[in-house]
Amino acid sequence: MLERKLNKEEKQAELEKYRSLLLATIDYSFENKESHIKSADYDSIEYFNSLKILIDENFSKGRLIRLKQWFRDLTEMQLETRDYKFNKYLKDKTKYDIDIFKSYNKRINKLIEKGKITSDNQFYDISIMVDQLSQIEPIDKEKNWKVE
Repeated sequence: MLERKLNKEEKQAELEKYRSLLLATIDYSFENKESHIKSADYDSIEYFNSLKILIDENFSKGRLIRLKQWFRDLTEMQLETRDYKFNKYLKDKTKYDIDIFKSYNKRINKLIEKGKITSDNQFYDISIMVDQLSQIEPIDKEKNWKVE
């Protein structure tokens, strides 16, 4: 299913939305001191500050697809860890009614209906789901599941 092309005002609104969401995502990482990494070759704070500059550059050049992809990439950890506080943080900080888990679940359901994986992003989504499912203890411990 193809998305319809956005008009100029709609595209600008989407650019502003994803710029806001990305900056809030980076701020969330800054506030989480445990996620800071500093080594001889890498400093997460420097990296995220440089990313803010790139976000502004891509925003000013109208690169919506790139901003959307970065948002997806930067929110992968919150999806994997089911960090629901992050969702609330985004809503409070940006005022956008966004639910990264809803869109993730929607993508997974579409993949299940389609029955095949056709892109790297789809593979990553399924990998996250499989990882999550493999960590869940079965509800019915009386059943003896066996693989043949």
